Amino acid sequence: MLKTSNSLPIYTIHNNATVRRNQTLKTYNIKSDQNSLLSRNGFTIQLVNSQKCCIKTNTLIKHMYASRGYLTKGSTVYPYNNPYQITFSAFSEENTIGTITLKIDSGSGLLADELYGQELAGFREKNRKICELSKFAVVPEYGSKELFATLFHFAYIYAYNIHNVEDAFIEINPRHASFYRRMLGFDQIGELRTCKRVDAPASLLHLNLDYMSKQISLFAGSRNTDSRSIYPYFLTQFEEMALTKKMRQALYHRAIHDIPAIPHSYEKMPVQ
Repeated sequence: MLKTSNSLPIYTIHNNATVRRNQTLKTYNIKSDQNSLLSRNGFTIQLVNSQKCCIKTNTLIKHMYASRGYLTKGSTVYPYNNPYQITFSAFSEENTIGTITLKIDSGSGLLADELYGQELAGFREKNRKICELSKFAVVPEYGSKELFATLFHFAYIYAYNIHNVEDAFIEINPRHASFYRRMLGFDQIGELRTCKRVDAPASLLHLNLDYMSKQISLFAGSRNTDSRSIYPYFLTQFEEMALTKKMRQALYHRAIHDIPAIPHSYEKMPVQ
């Protein structure tokens, strides 16, 4: 099980940067596995960028979807064939315990366009840069606020810090809507509809990433157990900066090795 005590978390950014560990600043060397980005209280977050990791992630998603009675045909993660999509997965030892996928809007559109194209068009018409979160799944016994916060913070860093995305959307079952509103500040847009991909009711939720940035600045790292949101369990500003640098390095590494999950524009991306 993950550690969920109220003590200060143990962080290891897999980078050459100086990071915080038990309130003591130390230097950690980059690991040989370029896809491992962070270790935190018993779990590791990795960039899904290998066949083994992809298979494990897909197995988790299909298992979690099936356990809720959803169709699983369209739930597969393909990390190699979409240059605008990225998947992060959490591992406890060799077990996949959580995952989240983020897709930057492009000419091919987003999954939510199928049901909520008109709603998304309103943001595009205002020249807002948008993204979509999907395939969020966590093994119940590992479902701590810390794990939820870490996965969403990774998605935020990729969208906001690296791609300058302004608005995030997620299509969810309405019974989970209160969780996203309470924990992260999402609001609902559009009417209740039926998602044929999973054969279940769907709601579209929206989150302004400037708002998310402010919440992170105010609460990240405080670990306030009285808070209803998960922002107190986000990484601190210092840790976010180190992780952003590490994530840029990982994307650059993929680009120069011609792994087609990342646009070729990353070949010129500064690693700073």
